[in-house]
Amino acid sequence: MKPFSLFRRMTIYPKLIIAFLIAIVPIVVVSLQMNQMGADTIREKLLASMNSHVLSGMKELEAEFDRIIRLHQQFVLDGDVSNLSTLSTIWSQYDVYVMQNRVQKKLWLTKNFNPYVKIARAHIPLIGKTLLPESEENVMPDADIAAFQDAQTKQTSPVVYWNNKLLINTLYPSPPSPGKPPLYIIQSEIDPSRLTGFLRQIEQNMSGTSALLVNGKQTWKASGRLEQPDDQLLAMIRQFVEQRKDNDLSGQGTLLFNHTKYNVTFAHSTLLNMELVIYSTERMVLGPLNEYQSWLRFLFGVSLVVVFGFSYWIFRQIHTPLGKMVRAFRKVEKGDLTIAIGHPNDDEFKFLYGQFNSMVRQLQHSVQEVYESRITTQQAELKQLQSQINPHFLYNTYFMVHRMAEAHDLDNVVKATKYLGEYFQYITRNAGKEATLAEEWNHTLAYLELQQMRFHNRIEARIIEEPSPSMDIRLPRLILQPLVENVFQHGLRSVKAGGIIGMAQLALPDGGILIRVEDNGQDLSREDLDNLIRRLRHKPAPEAERTGLMNVHRRLQLMRGGNEGLRLSRSPLGGLRIEIEWPGSTGQSGEER
Repeated sequence: MKPFSLFRRMTIYPKLIIAFLIAIVPIVVVSLQMNQMGADTIREKLLASMNSHVLSGMKELEAEFDRIIRLHQQFVLDGDVSNLSTLSTIWSQYDVYVMQNRVQKKLWLTKNFNPYVKIARAHIPLIGKTLLPESEENVMPDADIAAFQDAQTKQTSPVVYWNNKLLINTLYPSPPSPGKPPLYIIQSEIDPSRLTGFLRQIEQNMSGTSALLVNGKQTWKASGRLEQPDDQLLAMIRQFVEQRKDNDLSGQGTLLFNHTKYNVTFAHSTLLNMELVIYSTERMVLGPLNEYQSWLRFLFGVSLVVVFGFSYWIFRQIHTPLGKMVRAFRKVEKGDLTIAIGHPNDDEFKFLYGQFNSMVRQLQHSVQEVYESRITTQQAELKQLQSQINPHFLYNTYFMVHRMAEAHDLDNVVKATKYLGEYFQYITRNAGKEATLAEEWNHTLAYLELQQMRFHNRIEARIIEEPSPSMDIRLPRLILQPLVENVFQHGLRSVKAGGIIGMAQLALPDGGILIRVEDNGQDLSREDLDNLIRRLRHKPAPEAERTGLMNVHRRLQLMRGGNEGLRLSRSPLGGLRIEIEWPGSTGQSGEER
């Protein structure tokens, strides 16, 4: 009874502390224990799953390679290969040619029968050739033959890593006679992309990195042959596997590398003399649970602080907040809409204070908020429209330069690379949302020059440029080039010869400029033109797909306001005419440059 009497004699402050601790401490302790149990369970299941995936993956790879080896063994019984490798000197050239064709067909079947085979070869020294499914090449060098003989003598597996290639070799006779070259070698080169895809598929199924250890020396990862900074880690993994593969065909364990713990799972294949390995950090496996445990500890510490702080301030949690709110209402009654009250604790009063402040802010800033919201929305839409401008002709230009270089057309190569450099310089620089008319005009001319070099025998460019001080007028960046691009993509797309594209900049009496782009395309019907004009008049939905014309039109509207944008009409040339009228202001736009 003494503890209870002591508790009754305590003030409310220590009673609150004890009550909160009794409520919080058991929950935190149980949560930490459950987290640890969950981590252990997940770790065991994940390791079991990794072991299962590694074993099944190795069995799959072993089955595919075993089919290749069996196909090789069928060549031993093949009469054509036997005759070519031993009796081809007594056969006629026609008979040798026929037998070679039959062997090549069998090599073609070997290559296409298994997706892992990239190239199948038959090296036959007696005929001085190496046969491929659809061609032939010189016979294999003696040094390579000797190396393959040595490898077959030292290992039981026909899989060999040679000159950055994974090969499956079958030599006849086997075992090779000392000092004598083989009669023939059947060889299949493994497709590295297929092997990489196999490893990537394993990585997608498991949270970890996969690798193949070939002959205990070479390492193949999903990104290709290993040339990464984790060579030391792979060296430790190879040592780990070498110590265990003799006793078991698969195994698991942990390694400590650079103060990081790794889980390693491997499966060994005696047939292929290679190991499939999956390794991952403990943090990758148990990261979310460890993070959750850290947050629990942090929450426990914060709870202790809250217990003491809340117990101390509990006496003021009712009277003080109510008094503050009453005084705030009196100020609102007097017309003070700038009042804002705050509350340090996360309780009902904080909610009431928040609603009060929200009400006052809505009364004071409703018009301003609507205005700012509209401006923000327009700016966001402007950035989204600008981001959609993407040059589509670059890869064709690269191919054009490549063809010029092949043809040693150095003059045009110099011109093309100059224009391409100017094009990249303009679109990649971060110099604000505006540019001068001269900069925009020159950029568009560079684009047009590149396109003319591609379509020099199809399209003629007519440029009208009036000399005037209007070249200093500031325009939104990248509004002219999409108009020219539209001509090539739509207006003159079907023109085989005699195409015309016109570009003009004309000075207006008020100091502004009129920019015009037109073509003589014949595919634009009256209905199509009316449809284009109708689409420009109606604001599209945000999620609607926009063409280059729509992008430029919306950007001009957002920059100038109202309905100012592109003007479309029928060109006297017969195609589409696009016009932009821009005022003659040359001052800064207000943004930093």
